[in-house]
Amino acid sequence: MQLTASIGRVARHSGVRFAIVGGASLVVDAGSLYVFHGLLGVWLPAATTLAYAVAFVVNFGMNRLWAFGSSSTMGRQLWRYLALVLVNLGVTVWLVQSLTDLGLPYLVAKVVTAVGLAIANYGISRKWIFV
Repeated sequence: MQLTASIGRVARHSGVRFAIVGGASLVVDAGSLYVFHGLLGVWLPAATTLAYAVAFVVNFGMNRLWAFGSSSTMGRQLWRYLALVLVNLGVTVWLVQSLTDLGLPYLVAKVVTAVGLAIANYGISRKWIFV
């Protein structure tokens, strides 16, 4: 019974939920890319963009409603979330290239960058976006 209570307590933590939402968003992104490009034959750059957009909606919605349980004004949250996504893109492009220039393999650089941004994004989401 103690273990069940501990698991339940951990599962209610917004950080755990944030990580689950991130994993689900990755699955949605990759799955959508497969459907758009692999099954429907959509041009890869367009399919990648569409898949990213689908994952964006899932990620924002699940974080807003489930991970952080926010009931604040959605419009303000959406604009802040969009700003964070744009900053993440710039940081990702810059940091992956910089780490690669320092000798890291590009996939390792990508994973290191993604993990670092996920940690930062949790704090930003919790304190600035979904408040």
